[in-house]
Amino acid sequence: MFNRQSYLDKLIQAKDSDFVKVLTGVRRCGKSTLLMLYKDWLLERGVEEDQVIEISYEKMENEPLKDGHRLHAYLRERIPGQKRVYLLIDEAQEIQEWAKVINSLKVTLNADIYVTGSNSSLFSGEYLTYLSGRYIEIKVYPLSFREFLEFKQYDTVNNLEQHYQQYIRSGSFPAVNLVEDENLIRTINQGLFDSIFSRDIISRGEIREIGGFYKVAKFVFDNIGNSLSTNKIANTLRSEGSKISHDTVDNYLMLMCDAYILYQCSRYDIRGKELLRTNGKYYIVDMGLRNQLIGYKSSNMGHDLENIVFLELIRRGYQVFVGKNGTAEIDFIAERSDTKMYIQVSLSVMDEQTKEREFKAFDKITDNYPKWLITMDRLDMSQNGILHKNVFDFLLEE
Repeated sequence: MFNRQSYLDKLIQAKDSDFVKVLTGVRRCGKSTLLMLYKDWLLERGVEEDQVIEISYEKMENEPLKDGHRLHAYLRERIPGQKRVYLLIDEAQEIQEWAKVINSLKVTLNADIYVTGSNSSLFSGEYLTYLSGRYIEIKVYPLSFREFLEFKQYDTVNNLEQHYQQYIRSGSFPAVNLVEDENLIRTINQGLFDSIFSRDIISRGEIREIGGFYKVAKFVFDNIGNSLSTNKIANTLRSEGSKISHDTVDNYLMLMCDAYILYQCSRYDIRGKELLRTNGKYYIVDMGLRNQLIGYKSSNMGHDLENIVFLELIRRGYQVFVGKNGTAEIDFIAERSDTKMYIQVSLSVMDEQTKEREFKAFDKITDNYPKWLITMDRLDMSQNGILHKNVFDFLLEE
């Protein structure tokens, strides 16, 4: 079992705090495995077996426990006296009024509670009213490039370009990277795709026009890193003969974001210092899922790289925006606590015209926050206070 130490450390740091620990992320990204790793960690440090109670709503046997009253009764039978228990609940959104039930367990039992969930709409807003101020969210993603190398037991020095291409083609879900056979990889990715799209999007969103939904998904997946709006998507599809409204497109995008398939990157006006509502960009959680829907396209390599950098930034806890600076655009503004960075991403700037364009994007930014150019070039192209980084150096940073 692959030890995802950075996530495990977050659980360990939060142990026995007066908060429910909520692990969120796309289905099959490794949340269940993290609970198993954490259970092993607890047992290794003297917690007794009967003090750890696991409930997975992926298992049919736990179907009756979706009822809050039955869950309470079940746990009271299982809890050993007044001992502290560690309650690990996988896919907690399957519980009716899950947040209300979890809060009741929190105030009733002597328990340290950990839950996972695969739908952001059920882990935000009104659904979390009962847990407001009483939970810690830990966002979990499929394997980063660094984790991918460790998972596959590749070294972090040699053949990085070759490994990167494998990462882009096959995808970053742990299950995919347990196998080597190309046909089996495609089969597993198809299973992941069907599970996530059918269960977490089409079924939960009660989508009836499935063909129209897949047209929207294909369009967005094929335009990762391009400025998009619901109007643009709807108008393009209508011009191709689809009868689809702007509101329907907006709903489909929201459902894909709720399932952690897509991440919206809003535009930020650097001069006006305000968030803009139009023409943001979308990035996908995993390239293997995209390839499953639209096929692998070598012409997308620049946007693939941009997508990978975006995911790495949000893994590191940054809020990320597309920067608008007059008529110029910065690929990313990344903010965390009191730090900020401006980032341009390009496959290569060895061509003088490309180099001039990428560096010029920083020209009218007058503050002193760091400015990065991330490319696949090995030669250091830093100039005029703008730091150039090879993408592998960036992705493999501690």
